[in-house]
Formats: sequence, C-alpha cells, structure tokens
Amino acid sequence: MFCPKCGTENGDDSLHCTKCGKPLKTVTSSSGSDPISTIIPYKNAKALIAYYLAVFSLIPCLGSPLGIAALVLGLQGLKAAKEHPEAKGKVHAWIGILLGGFCGVVYTGFILFGVISAILRK
Repeated sequence: MFCPKCGTENGDDSLHCTKCGKPLKTVTSSSGSDPISTIIPYKNAKALIAYYLAVFSLIPCLGSPLGIAALVLGLQGLKAAKEHPEAKGKVHAWIGILLGGFCGVVYTGFILFGVISAILRK
C-alpha cells in the first residue's frame, strides 16, 4: 500500500505511513455511509462550531466577535472538509464563512462608526 501523502510504500496491514505518519486506512461504518453526519457534521467540529457561531452572531451585541470567530473557524472547517471528505461539513463551513463574515464586518463597522462619531462630537 502506498501513502497518499508522501508515496512511501508500506505493508498492506499498516494503519499509518512509516515515513510521514498519515493514516492509510479509514474506519467506516458498516452501512458505508452515515446519514447523521450529513445533517450534523460531528466529524468536522470546526465547521459545526462555525455554523453555530454564525447563527448566534446575528445577536447585535455579540455579532462582531462571534462573526469573526465564525469566519476563522469556517475557513478551517472548509479546509478540514477538503482534506477529509468523509468528515463532511462544507455547507456548515460556508455558512460560517458567509454569515459570520457578514455579521462580523457589519457590526464592527457599526461599532467603529459609533466610536468615531462620538470622538468627532467632542
């Protein structure tokens, strides 16, 4: 068996590459697909957390920090979903990126506008 990352030849019973340590075999469920992980990508925690942070970033007072965190975790979750397709979570990651990024930018802009207008009034 050859490593998909570095190309090193390993024994057929090897679980990890002897050179780089990348897992060679993935454990799958007996049915072959997990319908729950399609709806809730629990194998991709960063994408799932990004999704929930993006939803809660709609709350005005919390929108700026939660939106920025959702954006960052969404990008990391999207990267994880591309590296490990079985983990799923691309849609959750994109929602975190788009909604979290939008709320983070908009609420940060409101905060900056308020601070600047207060400074200019003095």
